[in-house]
Amino acid sequence: MKNARNLLKDTVKYASSAIECIDGADCCVIVTEWPEFMALKCEDFIDNMRTSIVIDGRRIYDPEDFVNKLKFAAIGLGRRKYR
Repeated sequence: MKNARNLLKDTVKYASSAIECIDGADCCVIVTEWPEFMALKCEDFIDNMRTSIVIDGRRIYDPEDFVNKLKFAAIGLGRRKYR
């Protein structure tokens, strides 16, 4: 976070947790394998996001957990589109 602040200054909004990061969001693009993001469950996205759309750029989530169990719209880069 310190390196990001030095580089980006106040051009982005910083969050103190993964949940705060997705709170009220229309879309979440995952581009990290940080443990706090890997620990998020599909219910966390549904409960905290305005529109539950997740683009999993690191392929850290099991698509079946998001799609088949909860009918959740999700995109995993490098995989076929699934619903």
